[in-house]
Amino acid sequence: MALTSIIVGCDLSGPSDQALDRALAIAELHRATLVLVHAQPNDAPIGEVDNEMLAQLGAVSAAVRVEEARQLADRLTAIQARGIRTELVSRVGPPDEVLISAALEHAAELIVLGSQGHTGITRMLLGSVASATIRHATCDVLVCRGPSVKAPFQRPIVATDFSEAAAKALAHVALVTAPGVPIQVIHAWQLPAGSWGATLLGQARFPWSTVRDAVLAGARAQADKLAAEHPDLGHPLEVDLVQGPAASVITHAAEKNGNDLIAVGAHGHRGVRRLLLGSVAESTIRHSPCSVLVVHGEHAHTK
Repeated sequence: MALTSIIVGCDLSGPSDQALDRALAIAELHRATLVLVHAQPNDAPIGEVDNEMLAQLGAVSAAVRVEEARQLADRLTAIQARGIRTELVSRVGPPDEVLISAALEHAAELIVLGSQGHTGITRMLLGSVASATIRHATCDVLVCRGPSVKAPFQRPIVATDFSEAAAKALAHVALVTAPGVPIQVIHAWQLPAGSWGATLLGQARFPWSTVRDAVLAGARAQADKLAAEHPDLGHPLEVDLVQGPAASVITHAAEKNGNDLIAVGAHGHRGVRRLLLGSVAESTIRHSPCSVLVVHGEHAHTK
């Protein structure tokens, strides 16, 4: 499995250039076509504007467009000099809509974006463009956070609940990871609701430790099965079973271990179902200390 077409959002900002660096490395890894997508704002004035003001607005807009075109051309030339097949899409429209339409047109398997926030409260503000793109794209979406790195990911972690969506996340994270590096797989487990309270009240049919051991044994069996189902992944798997709420377990592990990527599977593919990422994925995306790969499991050319 390989990537053939990668979309990268290019708004000429710092986070956008960080995403471009990462997208370049992934494109080189797969010899994929890299499509730079630039969304131009609609400069039509709202309300009534006199002719003089309209002329001034037009002159400013034209100057901005010229400068943007120059910067885009510079980036395009530099990328092509590295021998990467590159295209440029620049059109008027909301950025998320322009990105998604470009992904469909180019049958892209991956959209790469920059994120505005990095730490603390700003990290919780994913940004409307990234959020809308994640919710509506049919292909995988990579939101880049942290310092600019011109290489595939080196320390990925994949959240799993042993579902089909999580299995796809594991398979797809290997596509953006440096060859041969270990992939950490983490499963957050919890005891059945009420089991601890029932034990305290003497109402449980089995001791708390027996329930815990049964839950852990089931999770270990699932983890062994997961490893057996991916012998040709090309990456050794390191599976951890950690008790606690899934989203907090995942983000805490990434912070503790210094992971540079968290991969999560999104549930639902089309229509309204695609808008529901699930609470775990949603919380992980917003609180992640590093880049996040959201795997939809359905590429733009798959119907």
